[in-house]
Amino acid sequence: MQKALIAICKVVPLPLIYGIVSLVIPFYMLIDRKGYRASYRFFRRIGYAPVRSFFHVYLNEFNLGMVVVDRFAMYAGRKFKMDYSQDKAVKEHLPDKGGFIMLSSHVGNYEMGGYTFKTNTKRINALVYSGETKAVMEGREKLFRENNIRMVEVSEDMSHLFTLVEALGNGEIVSMPADRVYGSGKYFLIPFLGGNARFPAGPFIFAEKMKVPVIGVIILKSGVHKYNVWTRELTPAPAVEMAREAVGLAETIVKKHPDHWFNFFNIWE
Repeated sequence: MQKALIAICKVVPLPLIYGIVSLVIPFYMLIDRKGYRASYRFFRRIGYAPVRSFFHVYLNEFNLGMVVVDRFAMYAGRKFKMDYSQDKAVKEHLPDKGGFIMLSSHVGNYEMGGYTFKTNTKRINALVYSGETKAVMEGREKLFRENNIRMVEVSEDMSHLFTLVEALGNGEIVSMPADRVYGSGKYFLIPFLGGNARFPAGPFIFAEKMKVPVIGVIILKSGVHKYNVWTRELTPAPAVEMAREAVGLAETIVKKHPDHWFNFFNIWE
């Protein structure tokens, strides 16, 4: 089905595919009750009334559907325009000799940055989880390779950390997610949208130990073929303080664009 979607994206206009997605979303809301409840609780948490929350669950799922389609459209060779006017941090550090860390979150479509951003001066080492399908991994590998990006798969023996340390030592860029606790017992409780939420400690402990610049990156869809890139450099600090700053910055974006929050887990205590 995914290979068929790639073929469709080569010939069918994206707005038409989005229209089909809009018709499918209600069925997902009925079938995927876990995802529906997580999204509904999120909108209730930020103060929306029940009916309004239900409506925004639909918008949330629809936005997710569009960014998933965009992923496969990139695999099919489609082009998207990236607005870097809100990106100062990455641009400032690209000429540096030393490496730096980019932290992502499940707000917007961070992966789109890897498909469109190319740097000849520094290789990007992207930490990824290998549970994706073959079609996705093949599409990722092709586009990442063209953009000087190396995928570093998470390993059970934690050997991927040695790869990331070596990359930073070579003056390269490391990219990793920083807002989901993937079964790890190490997390920080940080105020987020009116409650204490669990955020992984690992990325921030790693950043503190490496003593390199750390940049939060969020990429939001703003049009059919357009995305906005938003970056902020974190203040050097102990891991928990760095995490609080990163979460605070993400909270600012989520409040402005709640329909682009794609973390379908109950992260609150």
